[in-house]
Amino acid sequence: MRDTFFSENEKGFTLIEVLMSITILAIGLLGMAALQATATKGNALAKKNTLAISLAEDKIEEYKNTLYDNIIPTDGITEENLHAGAIYKRISKVEDNTPITGVKTITVTVTWQNGKSVSFTTLISQNGA
Repeated sequence: MRDTFFSENEKGFTLIEVLMSITILAIGLLGMAALQATATKGNALAKKNTLAISLAEDKIEEYKNTLYDNIIPTDGITEENLHAGAIYKRISKVEDNTPITGVKTITVTVTWQNGKSVSFTTLISQNGA
């Protein structure tokens, strides 16, 4: 009589098979962890971009709600430093009679970390059209 712990008909996993399965699972989980880190960075950038767009739109709306004669053209650029979760710089430029007489061109640019920026340009006419 053979003295064995398992009989010949019993099936199971060998240690090598278990180790290979764990290795494959670990590689998959590491890939998922890297994907999660990339998604987190992308979400943070999207949040900052959305805030910059909102700051630019707010300034454009401020100009649109101002009477035409009260919008003063700037020789240079007007800068504002804003602290809204990060440091943003909002730059406004108003050009008179551009591209035609009776129209003001307003450009608002918001920049933040590493030179990233968003820019909006609008035209406001003297007759309100």
